[in-house]
Amino acid sequence: MLEQRLLEKAIGEAGRLIAVEPFGEGSIARFGIEGGEHAGDWFVDSSRQHVAHETGFVIRSREGVTVARIWKHPLDPRLPALRTALDPQRLARISAAAGSDGPIDARVLAYRPGRRAVVRLTQHDVHLFIKVVRPGEAEDLAAIHGACRAAGVPAPEVVHWTPAGVVVVRDATGAPGPVAASRMPVGELLDAVDDLREHLLMVRTRRIARASVGSRVDWHLDRLAADLPGRADDVRALLPALVPHLRRVGPPRVVHGDLHIGQLFFADGAVSSVIDVDTAGLGDPADDAAAFVGHAMASAARNEVAGRTADAALLQGIADEAADRWLREPHAAALTALHLVGHGIRAVDRSPEATDLLLDRARRVAGVRALR
Repeated sequence: MLEQRLLEKAIGEAGRLIAVEPFGEGSIARFGIEGGEHAGDWFVDSSRQHVAHETGFVIRSREGVTVARIWKHPLDPRLPALRTALDPQRLARISAAAGSDGPIDARVLAYRPGRRAVVRLTQHDVHLFIKVVRPGEAEDLAAIHGACRAAGVPAPEVVHWTPAGVVVVRDATGAPGPVAASRMPVGELLDAVDDLREHLLMVRTRRIARASVGSRVDWHLDRLAADLPGRADDVRALLPALVPHLRRVGPPRVVHGDLHIGQLFFADGAVSSVIDVDTAGLGDPADDAAAFVGHAMASAARNEVAGRTADAALLQGIADEAADRWLREPHAAALTALHLVGHGIRAVDRSPEATDLLLDRARRVAGVRALR
């Protein structure tokens, strides 16, 4: 692939492709190098989007246009605070600002290059979470946490933030969603999620939720077709089945933006915490339904392929009942199918069998008859 050739041109090693996400006019691809002087995670950005300061290699056309930029984690040019979030001395200062001291363990839990990262700090068996965002976005992120809490949405409390792009929040309370799902009746769990979604509608904000998965339908299908050349016709057959149903129905409402069981914590039959409200804002309620169902279906598929049949059955049961509740319109079903395509893309390198299964499920949700 082009990104791999560009990386090899820059550092002399091609690396192993880990993941790729759409970004700007192109994408950001992540590669891993196991050993030697270049060991670590490397990123190739073909988005052609401006950055304030370059932090790695830059490849330009003869006309001087930036074709790609390449950097090594954590030197993300759009997230300059990421280095701070992983620097022991600076972490000690952040911890002190939150009222604590002592040895700190820092672990990156999530990272979307160019967009955001989450770093967990553990000190005296207490967790704090650093949200790393682009400079200038931290105040807005702190504000949406506050707006959610004011509306009864149990987002974590913000204890510190800086304009450089750092927001520090407290730990969630309650049983993690996957644990609670094994203990609660499915109907009770989904009732709790419905109650959370109702409270989200009452959040007072003008911020825009994360872009709908439907806004990048061509990119997703083209990428999966390239990753599964033997099933490219199956992938492309999704396009006419999805496109007529991807436009939002009704006015924008406040949504989570990335709702799934892993974002939720439960206590006493209710959602006690909801994390990653970074993506929340005005959007399409069907996106939350589709994200939840798609994630449950994808998790079931991955567990099925791995031979964890009990976990697969539990997650598929949640997905089926949630689909019965929330996927009654073609619009929500189309978005769910596209979420499954996205999960399939992310699974290509780790489990081609899971990707194959996810494509089949996407086609079934979209109502496309199998071609093979």
